[in-house]
Amino acid sequence: MSTIASPRDPPPRRLPSSTLSEGGSNNTSSPASPAPGPAKQLPQQQQPSRSNRAALREYYNLPTATTTTTNTTPRTDVPDSEVPTSDLDAADLDAVAYVDALASRAGIETLLKLYTRVVAEVRALDAEKKALVYDNYSKLISATETIRKVVIMRASMDPLKPLASTLDPVISQIYSQASSIRETLRDSMPAPDSEEAKARARRRKSRQLAIEVLATPPRLRLLVHEGREDEARKQWELPRRLLVAWRDRGVGGDDVQTCIDQGDAVFGEAKRTDEPVTRET
Repeated sequence: MSTIASPRDPPPRRLPSSTLSEGGSNNTSSPASPAPGPAKQLPQQQQPSRSNRAALREYYNLPTATTTTTNTTPRTDVPDSEVPTSDLDAADLDAVAYVDALASRAGIETLLKLYTRVVAEVRALDAEKKALVYDNYSKLISATETIRKVVIMRASMDPLKPLASTLDPVISQIYSQASSIRETLRDSMPAPDSEEAKARARRRKSRQLAIEVLATPPRLRLLVHEGREDEARKQWELPRRLLVAWRDRGVGGDDVQTCIDQGDAVFGEAKRTDEPVTRET
């Protein structure tokens, strides 16, 4: 795995073999150069990285989705490959005849350039193969780790199965009881537009009003203590009239008269003259 994971230089692109074979046809008599410098003929890498799908097609030697039929020899072309195809990639290539024909019309310099290009292509393809194997191996490791976690989670849930089986009847019983209570409450509650519901709403408002009126004397004491006696007298007028009306109708019992006395005592007043001589029972 150290070979796969080791950093590598970007592979150079392959040059079409026709360019080199045709360019060296007239150089059969040229002498061999000790330092031909073929590296200058290699173009810079400018194409983007291949997609995984294109890499898989190239690695497993699969044909592309769209193929074109021409008069030349059919070849498998991967558009996203960093190494373009050439005459050497033809399926019916005769290596011996190709080498003999090239040696008969090309010189030493051309052959050296072709050799350098082929070596660079082989290295580039080998680097791409290693990169593809490394990517697939990384995905395999990730998938294996995911499967291991799922197995651990499933194993941790197995001890809870007996407990879950005992909880199912209890949960069903609680649900049935809640449903019955809900139905009972629904039957006991009157419809919102019925007379009984309206009467309940009136009684609820009356109780809330009585609570607010009975809480008036303490609030009056606080206002008088703050020096706001005039405001306290204004706030006492309406509650006192309500209390007197309730007392005259016999509603509330002794608590109504007690509240009136407490409110009047805040201002140091005696009983009002509108208090009736006889009280209704």
